[in-house]
Amino acid sequence: MIIIIDEASAKLASFYYHDEIFKPQWKRAVEMTSAPANCIWIVSNRQQKQIADSLGIASVGEPQCGTRYAVESLAELDIEYLERVRRRYNHIPWDIGETDRCLIRELSLSDLPALYELYDKPGMTDFVEPLYDYETELEYQKAYIENMYGFYEYGMWLVFSKETGTLIGRAGLEHDELGYMIAPELWNQGYATEVCRFIIDYARENTDFEELYCRIDEKNTASVRLAKKLGFTNSGHIDDDINASIYRKNIKNIKNNEKH
Repeated sequence: MIIIIDEASAKLASFYYHDEIFKPQWKRAVEMTSAPANCIWIVSNRQQKQIADSLGIASVGEPQCGTRYAVESLAELDIEYLERVRRRYNHIPWDIGETDRCLIRELSLSDLPALYELYDKPGMTDFVEPLYDYETELEYQKAYIENMYGFYEYGMWLVFSKETGTLIGRAGLEHDELGYMIAPELWNQGYATEVCRFIIDYARENTDFEELYCRIDEKNTASVRLAKKLGFTNSGHIDDDINASIYRKNIKNIKNNEKH
């Protein structure tokens, strides 16, 4: 990642003294930029933001600069945030995290063929909705990436095997609901438990949710067992066409509620 920054912004940025990324001669830096997707510009005014737009470079700045990604103070910036803004601007999926055996990241449109293969496996859609036809699913996922990932910064993610690099499931958050599915050849091997524990911790650390819930068809006994193993409790039946219940888990960080 190439960070373009002028002297005015650099004096306020939290990494001002990092020689490798401090570029006070921003005009020359722009002229030398041959790969705009690798760059992010910390702008100090609207003119710079407009130039960045014209060059296809992601930008971030304080609210008065008019950038899509704005921060109250440049002192709040860190490298991880800048990298995520660069990726979002260039439609590159975010890496969410990893467990002992799995990598978890956002979906990109190039993942759709592998997603169809996953959903076509026996038992995968017994308790979840199947995918739409390809063109409809493509449009749906475009909107999902833009609005769900782009606005909330969470959603249903993809789960990959570290060992093989193949797509083995989906799991994530849709607001305060936890969702998960793992390829049938990996059932009863602890993958869902491993991934869901990561996501619960992620929700605790990165959202303001006080609790998570799962909506589970009672015929899905494996999912019911998993929810209980994760500390969810049954809080009532849903009165609809299926025999489903809501399972809830309080994830509030107790330390934050301690009285000092």
